[in-house]
Amino acid sequence: MTGAGSVHAAGRAALRAWPRSQFAYRGDPRFSYCVHLPEGFQPGAASRRLLVAVHGTGRNAMAYRDALAGLADAHGYVVLAPLFPVGVLGDYNPDGYKYLAEGGLRYDHLLLGMIDELGALLETDFGRFSLFGFSGGGHFAHRFFYRHPARLRSVSVGAPGGVTLLDDTRDFWIGTRDFAARFGAAPDVAAMRGVPAQILIGGEDTAEFVYPAHLSQHAPDMASLGRNRLERSATLLANWRDHGLQARRDVVPGVAHEGLKTLSALEAFLTELPPD
Repeated sequence: MTGAGSVHAAGRAALRAWPRSQFAYRGDPRFSYCVHLPEGFQPGAASRRLLVAVHGTGRNAMAYRDALAGLADAHGYVVLAPLFPVGVLGDYNPDGYKYLAEGGLRYDHLLLGMIDELGALLETDFGRFSLFGFSGGGHFAHRFFYRHPARLRSVSVGAPGGVTLLDDTRDFWIGTRDFAARFGAAPDVAAMRGVPAQILIGGEDTAEFVYPAHLSQHAPDMASLGRNRLERSATLLANWRDHGLQARRDVVPGVAHEGLKTLSALEAFLTELPPD
């Protein structure tokens, strides 16, 4: 065996030997991912459900992978949790991935490359996948949804600090007027209407803040989105429904900004999706 076949065989052997490890993404080893394979998984399945879980600013990718293992085993999901490290451009910036692009990097393309790599290793076609992200991962998830709705079976957006509205009167990141110039295509709202969308938020996620002027993501009109994550999630829901999206908002009682405590609501949403 030579070439790509031998590399994929080595990758499968590594997954079997170290199933809980973090694996460098061969397309750009600055980035990595961890995986959970459901009980009884065998490579070579014609297709397989995939759930991608994107970490927040604390980079707790493995914690989400582990917390979702029961759901994955019960419902036949492969879980992929990417790791987008702080400061990959040497500047200690923790936020680049949240906005899809940083310098010459496109984080949406990095994720799609990881999915292709894992599919090749497992000899399976994931097709459309379910995307979940909380906090910083929620930033990433809804902006990925705007750029790649055709790739998604569902999207779950957990408690981002700032939300991007489908709004052609304001520039990114508040709105989408210049989205096509930044990312190569405007949001395909018609395609987005075909993707079940969930907004997840803790009922106690009420700390009030805006991004201060010294941060690159500062936006003078951020307060128009709401005073806190709870209010901003309601603003995003209303915006999506105004555009005809299949959107729901699940408020988890008694929970503040604690992503692992919202996963029961994520599981309920995923189990209600129509069959593949």
